[in-house]
This record gives sequence, C-alpha cells and structure tokens, in this order.
Amino acid sequence: MSRNENVMLIRHKGLLLKSLIVLVGVVILFSLQTITHLEVSIIAIGGAAVLLIISRVSLEKILHEVDWATLLFFIGLFVIVGVAEHAGLITILANMAIDITGGEPWLTFFILIWLSGIASAFIDNIPFTTTMIPLVLSLNTDPTIAATFGSDSGYQFSPLWWALALGADLGGNGTLIGSSAGVVAAGLSQKFGHYISFTRWIRIGFPFMIITLAIGTIVLYGLLLFVY
Repeated sequence: MSRNENVMLIRHKGLLLKSLIVLVGVVILFSLQTITHLEVSIIAIGGAAVLLIISRVSLEKILHEVDWATLLFFIGLFVIVGVAEHAGLITILANMAIDITGGEPWLTFFILIWLSGIASAFIDNIPFTTTMIPLVLSLNTDPTIAATFGSDSGYQFSPLWWALALGADLGGNGTLIGSSAGVVAAGLSQKFGHYISFTRWIRIGFPFMIITLAIGTIVLYGLLLFVY
C-alpha cells in the first residue's frame, strides 16, 4: 500500500470550516438553553437547516445518507417508553425501589445510582432521566433527606442529582438500546459491514457497565464526603 493511500485528505476545507462554525453555534445555544428557552430539537434542526443552506449540498444526497433504520428504531423506542411512562409503569418501579430505603438519605443515594444504572441499560437513558426528575424533586423535599442533602447542609446541589446523572450515564453502556450513542454506533457499524447483535453487546457492555458503575459510586461518594 502506497503512502498516499494511508493519508485522508480534506477535499472541502471551506465546508469543514462552515460546519465547525455551525457546530460551535449549536453547542453555545445548547449551553444557553436556560436563558433562550429554546427546545433542544429546535436548536439542532435550526443548525442543520443553516448548514444545509450555506453548504449548498444536494438535499437528495443528504437524505440518501441518513440512517433511516436507526431513526425508525428510535421512533419505536420512544413510543414504547412514552406509553410505559403514561401508564405509570416507570414511576411505579422507581417508587418501589426508593421506598425500600425508608427515606434514609445515603441509602436513597446508593439505590438511586444503581436503579438508574440498571434501568437505563434497558430503557433509553434520556427518557428515563426525564421521567426520574420529578421523583428526585419530590425526594429532595422530604424532611429527612432535605436535612442531610439540602443547602443548609453545605451541598450546593443535592447529591441525589449526581446519583441520577451517574447512574443514567454509565447505565446506558449496558445494552445496545441503553443510549442513543450506542444505537447510532451499531447502525453505523452495520452500514460498513460489521453487525453487532444485542447479545454480543450485552456480553461485553453489561459487565463493563457494572464495573464502571461500582467505581463511579465509590469515587462520587468519596468526593461528596471529602469535598463538602
């Protein structure tokens, strides 16, 4: 193989620059969402529309490159999760697990991490986190938990929010459908001839998720104790 075959050349430097500018703008708008109150979907679609206009790339060509199979999978997944949420299934399961703690703050903290981790492996972590937010808000108003994790106790943010973030983030690595990134990665892999099955992913991803979740729990607990 010649040396030139190993070099990847950027053929459209101008288009790359435009893409980077739009990407930076989208990230900035994401960061300012609490100020602008723009939905994430509006920001993302707006960035795509701007790039489509300034790049002058054929819309037909772009639509041909879209991974429609992955998009349809996401549509079906969010419909199923939405139905489960509307029926109250996710909330019931979450409340059952949290009730085991009896309102003890640190036990609730650990339960929330592992509940979020295991659940996010089988329910996409984005809708699961959205569903859990009202529950965490309710838990933080409990007198016992508020006395330990409230602002008067020295915590700027309740550790329960860190627990939810850690569990849902790392738990998404457990299965193929646990995170949007995993589904997209599998779709792209299959597109280039490398099929990743659900069982193959879970054999590697689930043990890795358990290990990282255990390490993350210890590190987060240590930081919360020593930093605050």
